[in-house]
Amino acid sequence: MGDSPRSRSASLSSDGSALPTFEGIAPPRPPTTTADAETHLAVPGTPGVRLKVDAGPGCGGVAWPAGEVLTAYLAHRHALAPEHLRGKTVLELGSGTGLVGIAAALLEPSADVWVTDQAVLLDLMQVNAELNVPGGNLHVAELNWGEEISGVPTDVDVVLAADCVYFEPAFPLLVKTLCDLAPVGKDLEVLFCWKKRRKADKRFFMMLKKHFDSEPVADDPERERYNREGVTLLRLRRRR
Repeated sequence: MGDSPRSRSASLSSDGSALPTFEGIAPPRPPTTTADAETHLAVPGTPGVRLKVDAGPGCGGVAWPAGEVLTAYLAHRHALAPEHLRGKTVLELGSGTGLVGIAAALLEPSADVWVTDQAVLLDLMQVNAELNVPGGNLHVAELNWGEEISGVPTDVDVVLAADCVYFEPAFPLLVKTLCDLAPVGKDLEVLFCWKKRRKADKRFFMMLKKHFDSEPVADDPERERYNREGVTLLRLRRRR
């Protein structure tokens, strides 16, 4: 992937101001699973996902509620309208264990799916990719928010992101990467799932609103229950 991202100069935000680097972003937050272990998650339409979880690399190495919600929605939607993934290039941001992207790859073998995160999580994502989609349509790659995108497709059809709103210094970095993947005028879908945890989350959505329109995903059959649990699934579209 060329030069190490740690040696690159600071990236610029959408307004041209300097952004902090993505290095060291791994704050603590209560996980769904914490032990270095393997679990199995049922995903309708697939054999299920075998998931190695490991808290050693930080918060990204365990399973989180929003990832499970987005996975369940992908399975529900695919059962009704498989064309939403058929033949598409799909990229997941902040994949962590790789759960959501793995589910997408299992649901639709014709899709070209990329799971991405920081370098410290690549080994774990690779293990989970080989457990579930060995030699298949799933690719593991490093992608640091806010930095120049390289080593992964930039012409994507679907962007997935779950539980990526958790650390305030990363907010402008994530917004920049979403803008890079969804330039003005490009027709693609961003499915963005998050669990409300703190008031600071509002700052992220204020930044996001400058560049994206958002609406709750209305065809999620579990929407009301998820909302009661503080989890929201949004569909983002780049503003024209």
